[in-house]
Amino acid sequence: MKFLIVFATNSGGTDSAAKHLSSTFEKNGHETTLVNPKDVTAELIAASDIIILASPSWDFDTKEGQPHEDFNGMLTDTEIQKYAGKKFAILGLGDTSYTYFCGAVDVLEQFVKTVGGILIAPSLKIDGYFSAIEKSNDMITQWAGTLLSSL
Repeated sequence: MKFLIVFATNSGGTDSAAKHLSSTFEKNGHETTLVNPKDVTAELIAASDIIILASPSWDFDTKEGQPHEDFNGMLTDTEIQKYAGKKFAILGLGDTSYTYFCGAVDVLEQFVKTVGGILIAPSLKIDGYFSAIEKSNDMITQWAGTLLSSL
């Protein structure tokens, strides 16, 4: 299986989470590519069996609970045919003290629906990634197992 992990990070948490997820898939014999949303190409999408979108939630353009701004171009991509029928999963990092806990997940789920993608498992929302990194990475490892078993 070829996984494309599209992620953006603000303080390094999503970077760490994406790398942990990538490592988990690779330990199970799968190929992964890590890429910033600004660098996603039609070729990368076509070559991938599963696309994982990973983002922190933050305020952007006066709206709380948005994906990292690096996702803006991808989210407004008008070439939706390249995503149609593609399998997706979504990972979000957030903080329950904010009004929209992991609001970026909701935005990314809507994107998948809009482009005709297929969510293969419930999205993973992690509260305070760095405050409990071992627990957070255990959650990611378990979620990776859920993704693999859904294939």
